[in-house]
Amino acid sequence: MLTVVKAATIAVALGLGTIGVWTIVTGRVVFPWLRRSVRRPVVWGVGTLLMAGALAMAPVLPFVVFVPLLMAGVALVGFAQVFRSSNGS
Repeated sequence: MLTVVKAATIAVALGLGTIGVWTIVTGRVVFPWLRRSVRRPVVWGVGTLLMAGALAMAPVLPFVVFVPLLMAGVALVGFAQVFRSSNGS
């Protein structure tokens, strides 16, 4: 059972990392249904990349480091969806 959980965690971390890098490089969110609600795609990409890093390092990080990293990524993703960009677009 533990092996399945580790494999799923690695798969999710790889997926989030890929989506985060893609969003940072292109400046557009990968998912068309999410593009309209994300107002700052680069910040969204950084948040997903931070969550991916936290998930990938979860087995070796202490709990008091893992949770703040994961929550910082969630906060960045939420920020990217709530606040408008400064250039007015």
